[in-house]
Amino acid sequence: MSKDPDVMHPLRDEAFRLAEDLAAHILDTSNSYRALSEQDEFPGRDRMRLVILLVMFEEVGKLMSLVKECEKAAKADYVNVRIEDYHDHCRNGRKAAAQILEELRTVEQASMALGRKDIKISEEPAFLREDFCSLQERLLYLDADTKKRSLTFIPPGDLMDRYAEIIERNTLAAAEYIHDLGRALGLWLQLGRKAKRVEGKPRSVRYT
Repeated sequence: MSKDPDVMHPLRDEAFRLAEDLAAHILDTSNSYRALSEQDEFPGRDRMRLVILLVMFEEVGKLMSLVKECEKAAKADYVNVRIEDYHDHCRNGRKAAAQILEELRTVEQASMALGRKDIKISEEPAFLREDFCSLQERLLYLDADTKKRSLTFIPPGDLMDRYAEIIERNTLAAAEYIHDLGRALGLWLQLGRKAKRVEGKPRSVRYT
C-alpha cells in the first residue's frame, strides 16, 4: 500500500506550478509513445505502447482534477488547493479513460450528423473491462503460466493513437488555461514545451 496521502493540500501558487509541470511531463511521456509508434511493427511493440498510454491516462486524470481545483481555489480566493485521490493512479486513469472515450464518441456522433458514412461509434475498449490497477504490471511482467498471458485486451494501434492525440490536446488546453488563469493571479507560468510536426508524418508530433 502506498504511503502517499490520498488528499493533498498544496499552496495555491504551488498547485498552479504543479499543474504546468505535470502537463510538461505528460507531453514528455507522449514523446516516448510517438517514438515507439513510428517504429516498424515488431512483437511486443503494441504491448509497450499500451503501457505508456496507461501512464498518460493516469497523469492526465490527475491533471484534469488538479486544474478543476486550481480554478475553484482561484475564483474563491482560497490559500490552498485540495486535491482528493491525487495518488490513486487506478482511479485517475480509469476516470480519464472514460472521459476521453466520451470525447471521442462526441466527435464521432458530430461527424455522423454531418453525413460521414465511414464513421462508427467507438465501443468501450477491452482494457477498461480489466482490473485497471494491475494492467501495467500484467503487461510488463508476464505470468509464467502461458494460459494466463492473454493480451487480447490491447486495442488496435490506430485507436491507441487517437487516444494519445486526445490526451495531448487536453494536456495542451489545460496548460494554456492554467497559464492564463495564473497570469490573472500574478503568476508567470511557462509550459516549456511546444509542438513540432514533421512533414509527411502525421503521427510525428514532438514536444521540445
